[in-house]
Amino acid sequence: MLYALGVVIFALGILISIALHEVGHLVGAKKFGVKVTQYMVGFGPTVWSRKRGDTEYGVKAVPFGGYIRMIGMVPPNDTSKPSRWPRRMASAVEDFRQTSRCEVGPGDEEREFYRLTPGKKMIVMLGGPAMNLVIYLVLSMALLTLMGQKNPTTTVESVSQCVVAANSADAAAGTCPASAPDAPAAQAGLRPGDKIVAIDGAAITSWDQAVAIIERSAGQRLTMTVQRDGAQRQLSITPVENTKYANDTGTATFVAGYIGVSPTERYQPLSVTAAPGQIGSQISSAFRALGSYPQKIGSLWGTVFDGKPRDPNGAIGVVGLGRLGGDVADSHVLDLQDKIYFLFGLLASVNLLLCLFNLLPLLPLDGGHVLGALIESVRRGAARLRARRATAGPDGTRAARPPIFVDTAQFLPVMYAVTSVLVLVTMLVIYADIVKPITIGG
Repeated sequence: MLYALGVVIFALGILISIALHEVGHLVGAKKFGVKVTQYMVGFGPTVWSRKRGDTEYGVKAVPFGGYIRMIGMVPPNDTSKPSRWPRRMASAVEDFRQTSRCEVGPGDEEREFYRLTPGKKMIVMLGGPAMNLVIYLVLSMALLTLMGQKNPTTTVESVSQCVVAANSADAAAGTCPASAPDAPAAQAGLRPGDKIVAIDGAAITSWDQAVAIIERSAGQRLTMTVQRDGAQRQLSITPVENTKYANDTGTATFVAGYIGVSPTERYQPLSVTAAPGQIGSQISSAFRALGSYPQKIGSLWGTVFDGKPRDPNGAIGVVGLGRLGGDVADSHVLDLQDKIYFLFGLLASVNLLLCLFNLLPLLPLDGGHVLGALIESVRRGAARLRARRATAGPDGTRAARPPIFVDTAQFLPVMYAVTSVLVLVTMLVIYADIVKPITIGG
């Protein structure tokens, strides 16, 4: 029941994000007078729709994506310029143009998208990614300022029973081999719920402070003062050398003092002034994640076709994200706060990646249309300069400049290529999410 609820909650969050992305495009288009014939969430057969004014608003059967349909996305064919494509491709381009312009009726000429100025085109196309960015910022600010970040306290959460290297298979499985020595914390009688008050008389105010003392004291007897059941107790404990992870990603290790305890963690809200710094770090990480996506697809290829283990930090799709949402909701390890933070944090991250992904300068993505508008702006600027330098006629006037538009229909082969790659990658990710899903903890 909880698993299904988690899947539904996350799917609904994604659906709302998609709907708002399209609203971002819709608002700009209507503001600038473009005729929008459809606003749809999903693809495939229409489940529900209602027409208001020029626009049909509706929901499709397959809730993966969405779109708005603006008339005149591409200009009419300029017969004065021969196509640069071979005849068969040129014919395909014109077929695409006719399909794209089939909804342009009498009196609609001034409401076509291609007639907008480059600046207005960019505003319309950036409206969708901007909406995803707003969703990310709202969710992230709410999580960071209302719940905050999970930080360790000085209270013991769990006590290990033996000493094994952090990068060993036994540590990953949580098992204690017969040859492993007892952990110093277990030998000293440290218990979950004990609050570390002092070590060798030095007051302990943070978990990092206690860790620093323990790591540099391998082989040295320490007197640890803990608070248990309202009373303070002193325990004698001697850290031993052990291999520990040097970073959160587990890519580096070092040898230091170890006693075998983990802390209780609690959420601590951040101030409004501190939250932007964390958001900036998250955005930087998102750029790095997007840049490494081709490598992650290569890893996924090895998982699907070569039987290699699934990378827990690799590429994941909507199906995999939904399954993660279900796993989190059904988890008996995570408390309610953890579940809320994970689900809404994941939804925020998805919106940020959707924003950055759609800004890639490739058609049919939003960034591809923005690039076309930028090119159009440069061409118009160059034409204005040429017109100013042109010699005026006898009456002092200059010849009128013909309108300049970037014919995005000519980029149809690029759109085909990009769309084909996106479809193949999507199918690969969905297959991996079904057959070898990423689960909590990898």
